[in-house]
Amino acid sequence: MTNLNNNEMDFQEKLQKDTEIPVIVHERINQAYRMIENDTAMQKKAPKDPYHWMKVGGRIAGGVAAALAVGFVFYATNPVMAKNIPVVGGLFDILQDNVSFFGNFADHATTLETIDGAEAEGTGNTASDSEKGNQTESNTAGKEETAPNATATKEDTAYTKTADGLTITCSEVFANSQAVYMTMQLKSDTPFPETETIAESGTPVIDLDMTGGVDFNADADPVIDGQVEGQFLDDKTYACIFRYDLAQASKDYTEYNEKYNEMTQQVLDEMGVTQDDLNDETDEGYALLEEFINKVSERGGEYQKYIKDIEIPDTFNLHLDITKVRGLEADYEWSEDDYEKYGTDAGYYKYEGDWNFDIPVTVDDSQTEVLELNDTNDAGIGLKSVIRTPYELTVNELYEDGSDSDCFMVALDANGNKLPYNDSAGNCNIFAIQDRDISTVDIYILDYTQYMDELKGPDNYNNNENKPEGQRWSDLLDQYAKYHKTLHFK
Repeated sequence: MTNLNNNEMDFQEKLQKDTEIPVIVHERINQAYRMIENDTAMQKKAPKDPYHWMKVGGRIAGGVAAALAVGFVFYATNPVMAKNIPVVGGLFDILQDNVSFFGNFADHATTLETIDGAEAEGTGNTASDSEKGNQTESNTAGKEETAPNATATKEDTAYTKTADGLTITCSEVFANSQAVYMTMQLKSDTPFPETETIAESGTPVIDLDMTGGVDFNADADPVIDGQVEGQFLDDKTYACIFRYDLAQASKDYTEYNEKYNEMTQQVLDEMGVTQDDLNDETDEGYALLEEFINKVSERGGEYQKYIKDIEIPDTFNLHLDITKVRGLEADYEWSEDDYEKYGTDAGYYKYEGDWNFDIPVTVDDSQTEVLELNDTNDAGIGLKSVIRTPYELTVNELYEDGSDSDCFMVALDANGNKLPYNDSAGNCNIFAIQDRDISTVDIYILDYTQYMDELKGPDNYNNNENKPEGQRWSDLLDQYAKYHKTLHFK
């Protein structure tokens, strides 16, 4: 088991960031729930919001509890596996059944081809032997830091870029109105260090620091969640599927941010505190921060009505600028000294450079089903819409003015079993559905604190007929839900 208690230190560092309050709270709500709920919260690169890890198991003030069950990385047993895979294409076939949003991408994806002819003509830049010899010396985090070598090597093309001894190739792409899915191959000049894996899935703990956006919405959040899912093909080759949240990128938050900012300032005024008070690293400061988040969370849902949809064109360009690739070292034991020296990179090996890509995307919604509900109960809590694709089920909540939106969502399939969340999505309202019967889906919205303190946990997550009366998972949800809706799909 890897010791990841440095999340508390990570949390304290985030508190010092100068970040706009509406974005802080909005991102905390949207991103923190899933990992905490699943009891598999892992240390990742510091998100842009300093309050991301605040609410854990009943509002723990002053710290964060997180655990990641990990094991040693598994390299493919066939040493020629990667050699037999074309540089462009073929990765969906290998990966699509082994990710949280698994499904048939291969038959629908477009294979990316170079558009500048550089690959065929061999016109890319090539690093000298001395440069190559220096490229991987700084790749083990928690060791010596050296300046990254971002010089392009080998043959750069539109979809293949090399820096710091690591060549990244964007291979295939598929998109619907909810997400863009793209395969990527990461090829290192030298073997990757041993990498921790998530015990439940066997997925190596690797993420990408990246920014970017879509050309039809210049105001889309440039910070991209770089958590990817994949596997090692051999000791020098890692392949993954990157999921870009297109539904999130096609929103206009201008009015929302304005209104949300007014509300959060009102909460600060009501409490008689300032942002500096919330940043105070004392028990009193953490308590104020906890109270602030609770109050904002209760009111925040009703402001979703100010988020405006932007029409997604049939074709557009997705720009990605990757600046760092990080992998968690196998069997790493966290220490305060490492954290003080390396910050959130402690325990990670890394490659640094500038891998930038412009990806042409065509949207295919031929298999997308949208249910417009706009349904609320007497408490003002309900559902706006539900969107089903072959890979995911997205459930959008709806909160009326005055409703308590400090809630958590759970979904059950037709057999009464808990639907899993998409591991590559930051939002807890996106569920993986491929191996489940979703002819009927039950959606439950529950009080956040009650769910975290009393209901969540593997002992509850089943409908075993031998359980006592009223103790089956669906019984508990029926008893405590603030809102419940049964949906039927074809």
